[in-house]
Amino acid sequence: MAAPPLLPVTLTCNTDLRFIDLIQVVGSELLKHMSFSHEDGERLWLAIQEGIANAMRHGNKLDKQKVVKVTFDPSPDKIEIRIEDQGKGVDLDSIPNPNLPENLLKPGGRGVYFMKQVMDLVEMRVAEAGSTLVLVKHKRSSEAMA
Repeated sequence: MAAPPLLPVTLTCNTDLRFIDLIQVVGSELLKHMSFSHEDGERLWLAIQEGIANAMRHGNKLDKQKVVKVTFDPSPDKIEIRIEDQGKGVDLDSIPNPNLPENLLKPGGRGVYFMKQVMDLVEMRVAEAGSTLVLVKHKRSSEAMA
């Protein structure tokens, strides 16, 4: 008998960087249940962690009265992570590539660059109530069969 599908998991917390560790416990366990390799799980988690930290720092400006909502939405062939904050969002394509010579000494942009290297989709959705960073990672065919 096949295991029942994993349902989405949503965590809502105040804007406090200490909550990232709590979210990591849930996210890491979910990635294990989805049979992502340990290495891919580590890389995925670093990208997710960067997205959450950006939502707290840049989206909510570290305002502890604002919330961040993280939804892990697993399916048999991929995981989608939605990170919602109460900020205005940012045009991800406008963030300069930190590896270009003119940007090597500039702060910023490395986290978004890393997310784009790890994930199959990195997208910002902006609405009146705030913005949502959407991260999608497809499983490799060998992982999808596990």
